[in-house]
Amino acid sequence: MDAAQEVKSKLDVADIVGEYLTLKPAGSGSFKALCPFHQEKTPSFYVNRPRQSWHCFGCDKGGDLISFVMAMEGTEFREALEHLATKAGIQLPTFDPQKSGERKRLLEVNDLASKFFRATLLASPDAEHARAYAAKRHIDDLTGDLFRIGYAPQSWDALTTALKSKGVTDEEMLKAGLVAKSDRGPGVYDRFRDRLMFSIQDVHGNVVGFTGRLLAADAKEAKYVNTPETVVYRKSAVLYGLDKAKGDIKRQDLAVVVEGNMDVVSSHRAGITNVICSSGTALTEEQLKLVSRFTKNLAIAFDADAAGGAATLRGLDLARSQDFNVKLITLPPEAGKDPDDAVTKDPDLWRRAIADATDVMDWVFRNAFKNRSLSNPEDKKRIAAGILPEIRRIADPIVRDHWVKKLASGLSVGEDALREALRKSGTGNREPGTVSKQARPTSGSPFPAPGSRFPDRVRDLSEQVLAILLKRPELRSTVEMDLTGMLPADLSTLYTDLESAYTLAEQKDLVDILVIRGDRDYQDQTPATLERELKNAISLLHEHVKTSARRQIEEDMRQAELMGDRDRILQLTQRFKELTS
Repeated sequence: MDAAQEVKSKLDVADIVGEYLTLKPAGSGSFKALCPFHQEKTPSFYVNRPRQSWHCFGCDKGGDLISFVMAMEGTEFREALEHLATKAGIQLPTFDPQKSGERKRLLEVNDLASKFFRATLLASPDAEHARAYAAKRHIDDLTGDLFRIGYAPQSWDALTTALKSKGVTDEEMLKAGLVAKSDRGPGVYDRFRDRLMFSIQDVHGNVVGFTGRLLAADAKEAKYVNTPETVVYRKSAVLYGLDKAKGDIKRQDLAVVVEGNMDVVSSHRAGITNVICSSGTALTEEQLKLVSRFTKNLAIAFDADAAGGAATLRGLDLARSQDFNVKLITLPPEAGKDPDDAVTKDPDLWRRAIADATDVMDWVFRNAFKNRSLSNPEDKKRIAAGILPEIRRIADPIVRDHWVKKLASGLSVGEDALREALRKSGTGNREPGTVSKQARPTSGSPFPAPGSRFPDRVRDLSEQVLAILLKRPELRSTVEMDLTGMLPADLSTLYTDLESAYTLAEQKDLVDILVIRGDRDYQDQTPATLERELKNAISLLHEHVKTSARRQIEEDMRQAELMGDRDRILQLTQRFKELTS
């Protein structure tokens, strides 16, 4: 038994969840509560003791007791496991004591450096110009303390000397990225000199690195200097301000992403506290995973230059692929060039800009049409070239069709011309969502192929059928209709071998959800009532699947007619007859 299984065997999911939420009985071994992960008035959060699992039917989060603690505390797996192991009285094995000790020591060194920089800014006579700059940027003492903003003296060894007095070695300072090796002999020198220092903290508030902003206007050095990659700091895995913003991000169900450290600092000073910083780069997969602990909604602001826009769109592709809902924030001209400017002029300018954030496609349209003449054919071509690739990324054919129509109207061109351009620009010269000849079914069931997209109502009815069968397995003998091919792929696999212990174990997460749904919906119903519910659900499922299949065939026929594919039209006509007979 591994450590996680041992911890779960010693603890009860209902007891752990009950430490955070008020649970009320909801069936055989189940409990319900208001979900802590989204706003609701009626409980949709359920805990099932026999399955040792939890699931919210409102926001679709779920899992075991470890994943619950991870979500509630915003921690990584290891930290949640350690927390629960302590409760269970279990000693976890140490993965790598040497590396673990090194990490802890480097965090201590960074903490000492952060305190040195902060004390220097507050009290050193040599930091007067830094204090004047901080005051000019409206960094008051409270904000400076909160974000641990400090000053690195001009001296080449001020930090080195201070840390050595605390027992820190040259090697430790080098590993923390605070110093560099001297090329004039042995020893090290301070990496950061005469700079305003921003402490970079991880999601738990540990100082992992620094950004130093140049104060001398005439200096030839880089404006910003960052801590290099270290054992505790990787730029791609940290979001500036997340340790302070995570609570409000979860409460507001929205993360506002900006480019600069001062954008974050100014926002929080103005009471806009769900703001974090991507350090001027496209969001990475690791950063998005961090944010997803607290929300799946992003509003992204960036400088309106070409480079910023390109970097942002690269980040958006990754965010959208991870099912984030993404909006873009555009500051009005009177607000200045960035959120820091906007807050300085009037915090309400920034608040309104966040509230007015636009959908990605609206933003793409607005920017593609900007400064272009619709009387110029080349400009129209450029507009289409900028928008069509984004339309191609839309999976839903109805949504995609909406934007094709909008683009056709905006350019005063025919929809057919745009659809032709989409087909030519796509893989295999076909529009996304259409079926290639190789992928077309030639015979068999007229229903959607396994793995294809099913409408929400079909999914819901399919889950209803499986929930009843899991609650009352004996009712399977009353199912007169063959459901093969009618269910989404994962549910079809479960239905095919419903009594197999192996299948139930392999699809544990799905089974947990369906069992909890069975308790939620059918806890007080008699076997006879459940049998009627099952037959009614199967009948409705059959009709919805047929309706969905007919609509898909009609869409495929329109595409086939546009392409002049007579063989395809005949094939689809035959399938349509099978469904309507």
